[in-house]
Amino acid sequence: MLVFKKVVCVILIVPLLALCSGCASYRFGRLPSPYIQDHPNPITQKDVSAVAEILNYTQANSTFDCELTKKQVTPVFIVIENKSNAAYGFRKTDVDSSYLPAEEVAKKCARSTMGRLISYGFFALVPFVWIIFLPMLIAEMINCPTINSRMKNDYVTNEIADTTISPGRSISGIMFVAPLRSGEMFTVPLTNRETGEKLLFQFQNNQQNIGVTQSPKKDENKNKKKKQPKQNFGP
Repeated sequence: MLVFKKVVCVILIVPLLALCSGCASYRFGRLPSPYIQDHPNPITQKDVSAVAEILNYTQANSTFDCELTKKQVTPVFIVIENKSNAAYGFRKTDVDSSYLPAEEVAKKCARSTMGRLISYGFFALVPFVWIIFLPMLIAEMINCPTINSRMKNDYVTNEIADTTISPGRSISGIMFVAPLRSGEMFTVPLTNRETGEKLLFQFQNNQQNIGVTQSPKKDENKNKKKKQPKQNFGP
């Protein structure tokens, strides 16, 4: 009898937790400062300054309310200030060809109560569970699109734009790229609209790649053919 009660409790509690933790909440956190002077050690070339802050595991989760590392996405906050007399162009594809539009990242992070419930396997197949929690499930399914819409709007609104930075102007925003290795360089190129000259601002990724799957480095020595010593078979 005691065992039966425990089984019933598990059957009731697990789906309840699954549903309650589904689309119950979403909160977009705080991004770094959009002002260049608030960042340590900005790089300046020809009166143009830039900063690229690669958000770590904790910062990314708290800001976007999504485990971006598991989605194989790295958020980078960029600030560019133009105090020169020339206009400079900025494009995300020039920075990193692997960049992901904010809308695609929002889709990766979208809430789905149905998918989460199905992932619980056996418990999702118990008719008794569905009968009890069907009203809650319906409420969550109604709530999910609203939260996903807010998430998409937050991600897209805070994404850095492809634009021309006029003299005396600045831009800032988030950019999503593929996972960066520890020590890897992140380059922000700007193009002078009049002369075509490029300014390259390079920043090193000093964050630890928590939860990022990396392919092992190939041992180049194994691919090299070993030279065999010449042998003389004559007298």
